[in-house]
Amino acid sequence: MARNTLVIALAALAVLTGCGITAEKVATKLFEADKTIVYDRSSDLLPPEGLRVTSNADRQISLAWDPVLVGDVAGYAILRTSGPSAKDKDNGGATAGNDPDARRVGLTTSRFGTVFTDEGDSPGSLGDGQTYSYRVHPYDTQGRISRSHAALTATTEPKPGVPAGLQVYSNLPRKAVLSWTPSEERAVAGYGVYRCPTMAGPWEHVAFADGRLNTVYEDAIPGDLRVMYYRITAVNRFGGESEMTESPIRAVTKAEPLPPIGLAADARKLGEVDLHWAPNVETDLRTYEVWRSAKKGADFAPEVRIATVDPGKQSYADTAVGCGETVRYQVRALDTDGLESFFSEPLEVTGPDLGLALAPTPTGFELRWDPARAGGLTAARVRELRSILPDRELASASGADAVALPPLSPGTRLEVAFAGAAGDASSAPPVCQITVPGGS
Repeated sequence: MARNTLVIALAALAVLTGCGITAEKVATKLFEADKTIVYDRSSDLLPPEGLRVTSNADRQISLAWDPVLVGDVAGYAILRTSGPSAKDKDNGGATAGNDPDARRVGLTTSRFGTVFTDEGDSPGSLGDGQTYSYRVHPYDTQGRISRSHAALTATTEPKPGVPAGLQVYSNLPRKAVLSWTPSEERAVAGYGVYRCPTMAGPWEHVAFADGRLNTVYEDAIPGDLRVMYYRITAVNRFGGESEMTESPIRAVTKAEPLPPIGLAADARKLGEVDLHWAPNVETDLRTYEVWRSAKKGADFAPEVRIATVDPGKQSYADTAVGCGETVRYQVRALDTDGLESFFSEPLEVTGPDLGLALAPTPTGFELRWDPARAGGLTAARVRELRSILPDRELASASGADAVALPPLSPGTRLEVAFAGAAGDASSAPPVCQITVPGGS
């Protein structure tokens, strides 16, 4: 019955393809669809010998065998079942019968076509560490498959092993650097990096280090003195992943500098406040920053950085303080990695004034100051501060403690700049302000 079926099939193929059909074309047409395999006793060819696995890497099974040199052999059909076969116990492959679970996965078209690589239905579909049973059947030039065959069981390469030698570099500015030993398994395509702020998990996949020999990863961590735990895996090119490294490894980011302490001030000199503070304990400071805020009414304006100071010097003279002006200072430290400390405790300072006073006169006003507070400043220049029009210079005096001013409207703001006896302008003169009484 099987012979009649094959004859009918061959006759139909001859009609479809013409009289020029060859044995190779017959075999190809006969086996091009995955169908139930039909065996023919009349073509009971000798089974191949020396069937062996030549490779199980990259989720593939590569087979090789010795050619059958006796009989009408046109090629070989390769069948596969999942798992080790319980039905295929032929003790050398004489007659194993028709295994209904077997599926044809390959075909060679020559007596000497004795190598075959099974890649699965799609790349990677055979999986990692999966076992399969193979049978290799010869067939003749009429396309008849012999029941005699060779058989073996093969297992694909297992998933990658756990990477070794994981270590971490800590005390780095807002990052951790991991390194490990490269895997010796050629199937490894890279490494998965996992992290968690605790040893208990859950573990977050944060990166893939591409390449078997790429064994260093720098992880950015948002924050100073932050603790993070890491584990890694090895990954093959199909995404097959090893178990995580067993023991999490801990990294700690570098701490920011401590805030400066001991901020103090000397405000005895008109127009100047001398600041000083204690040195920080860090050895890698780059600079100190001095920030100031002027008091406006009941509140302070936003802080503004007014100076940077070398780390070996813990003092600064602020020469831009107005007469009787109240200001607030803060200092912070920056290290060579750009990390910033918190600000020091704020320090409020009120600069000295000159006791400015306005007295009305028959011709306007007289502006007076206390020469004892002047500290040797004997020259003064008075200007009217105007919001729309340019400021107007009103009067100047030298070697005196008063100056006559013209009539002024209530609420007029006056600026008084003091200098040395000879009008020394080598440094910015202290400036005082006063408002004509009676304004809103």
